Amino acid sequence: MEIVHVYTKKRNEFGRQCNFSDRPAELHVDILPDPSLASNFIERDPCDIPIQCTQEMSEHEVNTERFESDTRGINHVEGGWPKDVNPQEMEQTIRFRKKVEKDEHYFSTIMQLGSVSVSLNLHCSRLGVLTG
Repeated sequence: MEIVHVYTKKRNEFGRQCNFSDRPAELHVDILPDPSLASNFIERDPCDIPIQCTQEMSEHEVNTERFESDTRGINHVEGGWPKDVNPQEMEQTIRFRKKVEKDEHYFSTIMQLGSVSVSLNLHCSRLGVLTG
């Protein structure tokens, strides 16, 4: 069983662009050798020491219990009609829509829902929820 984790970053999470330039070396510290310590020096030949200059990291894999799942779909063509209106009959649906649109609360409800949906959409776009 292959376990894969794909990590993706958005462009705005990369940070600033590196701007490297070629310049001469700078000497920050110049420590001269101490002649009194020269007698303690022991030359070793051959000298072979492995050095690893990386951070210690660990990796862990877990196999979880398997379970059976099933995918089912629902075909929702059109709904929300009263029982006395047949959605297949065009005349009945047009008549019902005109009746609802003449209602005095219809326009205020649509305007209220529109403003709520616009503010939520702006909020989600600020958080980056809707952008992939």
